[in-house]
Amino acid sequence: MPENLLPSIRYAFYLFVFSIPFETVSTETVSIIGSIPMLIGMALTGAALLQPRICFNPPPGAFWCFVGYLILCLVLGTTQNLDYMRPVLVKLFTLAQSLVLMWICFNLFRYPEICRGALLVFVASCVILSVFQVVGTGTVSVGREGRSSLFGDNANTLAATLSLGLIALVGITYGRITIERRITLIAWTVFPIIGTAIIMTGSRGALLGLVSGIALLIIRDGTWGAKLKVGSIAVLAIGFLMLTALSNDTMRTRLERSLYQGDTAGRDKIHAHAWGMFYQKPMLGWGPVYYQVELGSRLGRTVRDPHSLYLTVLTETGLLGSVLFFGGLGLLIRAAWQARLRIEGALPMAMMGCFLIFFLSGSWQNRKLFWVLTAYVLASASQFRESAQQVPVQFSDPITVAAQRSGTGVSFSETTDAGSGKVSTRGERST
Repeated sequence: MPENLLPSIRYAFYLFVFSIPFETVSTETVSIIGSIPMLIGMALTGAALLQPRICFNPPPGAFWCFVGYLILCLVLGTTQNLDYMRPVLVKLFTLAQSLVLMWICFNLFRYPEICRGALLVFVASCVILSVFQVVGTGTVSVGREGRSSLFGDNANTLAATLSLGLIALVGITYGRITIERRITLIAWTVFPIIGTAIIMTGSRGALLGLVSGIALLIIRDGTWGAKLKVGSIAVLAIGFLMLTALSNDTMRTRLERSLYQGDTAGRDKIHAHAWGMFYQKPMLGWGPVYYQVELGSRLGRTVRDPHSLYLTVLTETGLLGSVLFFGGLGLLIRAAWQARLRIEGALPMAMMGCFLIFFLSGSWQNRKLFWVLTAYVLASASQFRESAQQVPVQFSDPITVAAQRSGTGVSFSETTDAGSGKVSTRGERST
């Protein structure tokens, strides 16, 4: 049992999570050596090496599925034209780094208090970005439709990041087993700010993913009264988002075009050509990087992304790579479903629901946020988290710490009645 987790590891982890929403923000100095999250991620990896028995415990099964996907990409990359070798190596290095960070994050997320702190830090980062967006600091207009983004970031990416932050906020407050009454007022104050910032991006996919994620919070364990309460809050939250969307000219126009004209911003043509590529090379695909070149040539461009994680994997690595990657994704969904009966409640499933919608119109396999939240979902279903005695002493409540140090063999468990909100503590003495 790790009783003395180094503070440097914990704070490096929090700083890394905080920096992830700022992944596309760069300065002239940072852009030369890498993004801010990349640099902090390297620092976190170095700190984790100080306590490998804690940070590099055996990873979950899904991790090995994604490692298999990485190895296949590496093998297929060696068959590429030498002109594409450099971008292939960059892609593989980024993916390898993300998997190492996922491994570390998984082992840290298994401690409930560290997990809670990391989620709050992530929400705080999204709040800062949302304030910048609403106030107009660092915002840029995207296209003729009046969509706005921050620091030149893709509007859809920014909206998806903020949507996950908003789901984390609502999930921490109402979706977990223990209701966070202390941050309820903060949540109700911050929700409109993040929600408005998301609507300003004009991202339809992010809005759909956000609504789906909030709706999934109702699957949390508890009495029917507790579920009714969470359901009512979800309805209020979704109602606010829809009213805000309809009052925003950009979002309303884009939604109307989707509903009445079937507008997909050209994704229907992109997806049709991507499916054609898959049918041509169904087993091993076109290889990393080159699949974008091939798709671009069919659409009159130099390169083109399939704008769908599912089609990206299919065209890049074919059925063989899809079995590995989607196998890992399936294990993620199973872990999220199992987690609803544990400490994290419905929050992991809400995030997975949001992800699955995002993947229809975007590729996220090279984004650190995907891998960090993947670690969170997998850790939320870990049996390790169910034992209070395995939580580091410095993060435990004073009563449990005293019992452990005295050697009395007394364990305490705290439960919250979902209907009344009352907290009760039960102690058991082992002989």
